[in-house]
Amino acid sequence: MSNALVTLFVLALMITAVLTWSMVSIGAVDSGAESWKEMVNTAVEVSRTDIRVNGAEMRDGLVEVLVHNRGEVRLADFHKWDIIVSHYDEAGALHISSLSYAGGEPVNGEWTVAAIYTDTSLSRPEVFEPGILNPGEAALLMLDLDPVPATGTVNQVIISTPSGVVASKQFQG
Repeated sequence: MSNALVTLFVLALMITAVLTWSMVSIGAVDSGAESWKEMVNTAVEVSRTDIRVNGAEMRDGLVEVLVHNRGEVRLADFHKWDIIVSHYDEAGALHISSLSYAGGEPVNGEWTVAAIYTDTSLSRPEVFEPGILNPGEAALLMLDLDPVPATGTVNQVIISTPSGVVASKQFQG
């Protein structure tokens, strides 16, 4: 009788262990499937996103950058964009700066979206979904660099969207 109780107890422990292991395994597979699904969604978004920097130039101490949305994805969340500028100052020193997004007028080391236009000619301001860079639209970005790039130097601006799509352009100081 005592052997039967021990056997039942051991069988109960084994069944509990197998069920626990099964639940953990199912949870791991489910987590892996969710991660895979998220990775595919991100890859699809990246493949549908395309930006081009059509122009960059110094004007009144600021760098004006024209970004054209050539993809199929609406772009917003500008505070999540990365803008990196490599430029030379008057002394010839190289500065590489990651600029912060400013909701309003940019100051030292900041950038903002000055306006969004329906196309790259900058003739018609956007009217559909203000503040969102829709496919085909162009955004005029204003960058305030500190120090100001030296006259005659070749500098570069690099722009990256939250999904990791990157575009760059050189400009004269």
